[in-house]
Amino acid sequence: MKTNFIKDLETGTKLTSEQFAVKGIRHGKTASGSDYIDLILSDKTGEINAKIWESNIGNCAEVEIGQVVEISGNVDEFREKQQLKISFLQEASDFDLGDFLPVSEKDLDKVWKTVQDNIKKIKNKHIQRLLDYFFLDNDFAEKFKKAPGAERIHHAYIGGLMEHTAEMLDSANALIPNYPKMDKDLLICGTLLHDIGKMQELAVSHTIYRTLEGSMVGHISLGSATVSKAIDSLKDFPIELRAKILNMILGHHERLEYGSPVRPMTREAFALAYIDNLSAKVNTAQKVYNANEGNDVKFSDRDFALETKLYLN
Repeated sequence: MKTNFIKDLETGTKLTSEQFAVKGIRHGKTASGSDYIDLILSDKTGEINAKIWESNIGNCAEVEIGQVVEISGNVDEFREKQQLKISFLQEASDFDLGDFLPVSEKDLDKVWKTVQDNIKKIKNKHIQRLLDYFFLDNDFAEKFKKAPGAERIHHAYIGGLMEHTAEMLDSANALIPNYPKMDKDLLICGTLLHDIGKMQELAVSHTIYRTLEGSMVGHISLGSATVSKAIDSLKDFPIELRAKILNMILGHHERLEYGSPVRPMTREAFALAYIDNLSAKVNTAQKVYNANEGNDVKFSDRDFALETKLYLN
C-alpha cells in the first residue's frame, strides 16, 4: 500500500516498493547512445518526473499509461526540481484507488444543484431543448459530474469539469446585471456546453490522461461536433442561434494561437471566453499556493500556465 505521497517527498529520500500511477512515458537516448526512459508519475497530491537509466531498464517491467506501479529508487534533484531515479519497477497488484485520483474539495451535490438551477431559469425554448438533450440524459449527467476539467493544469481532478462550469455560471450571473442587453440564456447555454468536449478528450483510470481523440482532435472541436449533432436532432432549431452557440464553443479560447479555430463574434462569446479564462487562471494560481503550503519561500517557481512566478506571502 502507498506510504509516501508526492507532496511530502524530500530530496535524498529512498523509496522501496512505493506506489504511483503512470501518467506519461517517453523513451530516449543519451548523446552517447545509451537508452533511458522518462516517466511522469502521479498520485492524488501531484506529479513528479522520473528516470530509468539504461543500467536499470532490465530491472523494470514495461508499463502503460494509466497503470499503477511499485518503484524503488531515490529522490534526486534535476534543474532545481525533484526527480525520481528508479532502480526497480513492477506493476502493482494491490492498491487503494483513492490514493491516486485527486477529487474536487467542493460538495459536488451542491455544485450539481447550481447547474440544475441555472438550466431551470432558461426561457428560450430552443436553448431549453438543447440543454435538456444533454443534462436530462442520466448517462451524460453522471459522466459530467465526475469528469476532470483538465489533464494537469486547471481543475485537473474528479468533478473538476462541473466545478469549473459552476464557477463560470456564478461569474456569468454576476456580469449580466451590468449588461442588460446581453442574451442571458445564450451566455448560460455557452457556459454549460463550452467544455463538454473534455468528456471525450480526457479519460480516467488510475490517473487522468488524454485519449487518442483528445490528442488528435481536441476538446473544442469535439465539443462543437457533439453540440452540432444534438442540434441536428432538434426540430426547427433556428439557424442563427445554432451559429451563435457553435461560435461560443469554437471561440471560447478567444484566440487562434490559444487553440480556438475562430474568434468570438458576439458579446456573449467574448464574455464566455474571459469568464472561462478567469476560472482557469485563478484555479491554477490556487494550485500553486497549495503546492507551496508550508514551504519557507516568498516566491513560487515559474508556472508554465500562468507564465510567471507567484508571491506567496
